[in-house]
Amino acid sequence: MRDISRAARRPWAAPAAMVTAAAAVLACTAFTGAGAAPVRRPPTWCRPGETLTARAMPQKIKIAECDLRGRTVRGADGLTAVVPSDGTSLVAHALRTDGAAELRIEVDDRAGEITIGTQGGRTPEGRPRQFRAPANACRDGAYRPEPSKWPKGTAVQWGYYAGAAGLPRGPVTSGVANMTGARTDCTGSGRFTPAPGVTARYAGESNRPPNVTGAAACGTRDRVNTFGWLAMPEAEAPILAATCAWFRGPTTVETDMAIQARGKRWWTGGTCPAGSYSAEAVATHEAGHVFGLAHVGGAEHTGLTMTPFLASCDDGPATLGKGDHDGLIALYGGR
Repeated sequence: MRDISRAARRPWAAPAAMVTAAAAVLACTAFTGAGAAPVRRPPTWCRPGETLTARAMPQKIKIAECDLRGRTVRGADGLTAVVPSDGTSLVAHALRTDGAAELRIEVDDRAGEITIGTQGGRTPEGRPRQFRAPANACRDGAYRPEPSKWPKGTAVQWGYYAGAAGLPRGPVTSGVANMTGARTDCTGSGRFTPAPGVTARYAGESNRPPNVTGAAACGTRDRVNTFGWLAMPEAEAPILAATCAWFRGPTTVETDMAIQARGKRWWTGGTCPAGSYSAEAVATHEAGHVFGLAHVGGAEHTGLTMTPFLASCDDGPATLGKGDHDGLIALYGGR
C-alpha cells in the first residue's frame, strides 16, 4: 500500500514556502486594531523627522508611501529645500565658487506623486579647465528653460532686503535690469532686440529677508518676491548666492534671491580686489533663474550669463550672451 505523506493526511497544513511568504507579508504590515485595514510601513529611506537625501530615494515618490510635504530634502552638493505643502512645486539653485547645484521638487497632488531631480558638479575654483574652448558668447545660442515662467507681460514686483552688512542695492537692481533689458556687449547699442516680454518693478526696501535659510536652503514660501543680501552662516563655504522659485503648473508664483553677505569679498565698483566676486554678475545670473532660465553646463558655454561657473573678478555674466537672450525670447516673446 502506497505511503501517504503527512501533509496529505493533514490538508490544513500549509507548505513551508507558503508559511514563509505569509510571514514576510505580516512583517512588512502594521495593524491599527482589530478588524482594521493593514497599514504599510514607510520605506526605510523615509525616516520621520530627518532630512532626506534625494539620491537615496526614487525619482518619483508616492505620497501615500512617504508624504514628503513639509519635509526637508537634500540634493546635490548639500543644496536643500522644504517640499511645498501648499500645492506648489519648487526649483532651488545655488551658485558656488566651485560650480552650481540645482534641486527640483514637483508636487502633483492630483496624481499623488512627488518628483525630485537634482544635479551639481564641483570643479576647481573659477571656470572649468577643459579641452573644449569656450564659444563666442555673441554667437552661442545655448539655453535651458526652467519648468515654469511668469505669464507673458508680467511686471514682477520685488522688494529689496539690505541685511546688516551695509552692502549696496545697486548691483541687485542692475542685475535684474540687465536681464529684463537684455543688456549685452554684443551690439553697438548695448542691448539685444527685442527686449523680452517680461519686466520688473521695484517695490522698495523690505524688512523681511529673502525666503532662504541661513544654510542657503529654500524654506516655506511667503508669497513675496524678495531679493538682496543675506548672511547665511550655516551655508557651505563656496556658496555665493541662492535663488528659489515656486510654481503651479507652468506658472511661477514666487521667487526669492539671496546673495551671501558673510564670508565673501564682493566687487561693487572700481578696480576689482583680488579674490573678490562681481556682485552685479552674480545678481544678473540669479535674475536669470528668477525669470525662468536654468544653468547651461559645459566648458564651451562659459561665456553665457547662465554658465554655472564664475571666477573671481569676472564681470562677464553681467552682460547677456546670445543664448541668454534667445532663452528669454523663447519664454516670453518680444516686448
